[in-house]
Amino acid sequence: MNRRFHIKVCGLTAVDNLRDVLSTGVDAIGVISCPSSPRHVAAQDAAELLEVSRHTAPSVERHWVVRGVSLTELDAALSAGLPCTHVQLHGGYAQEAADVVRDHGRQPVQVHSMVDDVFPSVWPGIERVLLDTPGKTGGGTGRSFDWNALASWNAPSLEVVVAGGLHPGMAQEALLHLPEWVTGLDLNSGVETSPGIKSPERIHQFKTLCTS
Repeated sequence: MNRRFHIKVCGLTAVDNLRDVLSTGVDAIGVISCPSSPRHVAAQDAAELLEVSRHTAPSVERHWVVRGVSLTELDAALSAGLPCTHVQLHGGYAQEAADVVRDHGRQPVQVHSMVDDVFPSVWPGIERVLLDTPGKTGGGTGRSFDWNALASWNAPSLEVVVAGGLHPGMAQEALLHLPEWVTGLDLNSGVETSPGIKSPERIHQFKTLCTS
């Protein structure tokens, strides 16, 4: 497979497991603050995980993944120096949230749940969009949306990441048929041993699937 994807592992909850994940050579990690998610980490604990990642692997992107976090809470955490590089905005956020993130020197990631093959209206200044599968908690469904729908979208002039249903047992052909403009893959439940705990072996297997 002659293609290089940017690989992120999301939903980390434990420091030792985070270090194991970083040892696999992933490009990005994510910590989720969403009270309805089984992988929820409060902002204070998220800061600890993100700081461990910054210290252990400074070149790896550190994503704070939020849903149901108010703009006031978002602003306060970033003002306090939450050591993330990106903020992934799930749920009912609008451009105002992206502006808050950008004002603090972080990169906002706009998230769009694929419903009825409708693609997002990208907010001004956004450099990366994540496409995922609709779910009650906003992600981590373990299911992919219909990737055939991607063929109807003209190649966008920004980075596009796909999430949902990614795991080492999937058919390599599915990845091969993703449009060339899909630059990243966001892993979560497909590489877990339990909610919030990732398997380095499964991550290695997935990376092998992407490069063999």
